[in-house]
Amino acid sequence: MGWIKDRLFRRKTAGTGAVGLCDCCNDPLERTHAYYLPTRAIVLSQAYWESAFSLTKGMVDLLSEQEQLRYFGELLHVTASQRHAWSICEDCGEFFVFDRDKARDHAVHGSRPAGNGAVDPSGGVLFAAAAWEHVFGRWPANVTPHAVVGTCDLCGRNVHSQAPSYTVAHTRMADFLAAGVVDSGSVSAAAPGKDDWEMCQPCTARLAARCHRAGIGSV
Repeated sequence: MGWIKDRLFRRKTAGTGAVGLCDCCNDPLERTHAYYLPTRAIVLSQAYWESAFSLTKGMVDLLSEQEQLRYFGELLHVTASQRHAWSICEDCGEFFVFDRDKARDHAVHGSRPAGNGAVDPSGGVLFAAAAWEHVFGRWPANVTPHAVVGTCDLCGRNVHSQAPSYTVAHTRMADFLAAGVVDSGSVSAAAPGKDDWEMCQPCTARLAARCHRAGIGSV
């Protein structure tokens, strides 16, 4: 299955040149337009895993179930073992919640972000498994299931136990709608008995990126 992983890991060591590739989508990326993130931020992002699995879904669908589960485990370990900072483009930056000013400064100066280095892959299992469920329609059989404790009020994704979710108050959501950083068509009323909207990690990361670009503060 190395041919699948090769499609994801055409990485260039961060900081070695003025122009490289985005480590998520492999598009050309100048350092001055990049964000440098540690591996920990990557493995803890459900949105990143959804992107990675979507990129290879057509090929993974051709594998047997046993091969698919082996691919899931191997990709998790390979991703978590990355020692160098990840160079991320503006579009892929919507997968993560992070300090954009600091991450851009690290990219411009070729410096290492805090907490850089390989991480324990077990910390990313829940996020990768939730992404696998979203992309392939089923929870990976080699991962202990996590109970569904809610749904995202913006996209309808499942929110699992021990996974982060975020709430937005009515007044703040009104600010987001007025600024155009949230699509009004995706916003329904908060769930019955709730005064706030609950958002999953992918929706929160996307909203944080758009708020930063619009200059209206954080989520």
